[in-house]
Amino acid sequence: MRAYLSHLPPKTWALVVLSAILVAYPIARIVIPAVVHAMVPDVVETVLKVI
Repeated sequence: MRAYLSHLPPKTWALVVLSAILVAYPIARIVIPAVVHAMVPDVVETVLKVI
């Protein structure tokens, strides 16, 4: 498998990277705020918004 991946053309790598970004971006936009909201108390969050 490693040999196969090392011989992929640059165009294929670009498509793989672009696909990964298109999948990861919406997931990150949903998951990161949810994790921050769960970990940071509301008071701290309010203070950070004021700053």
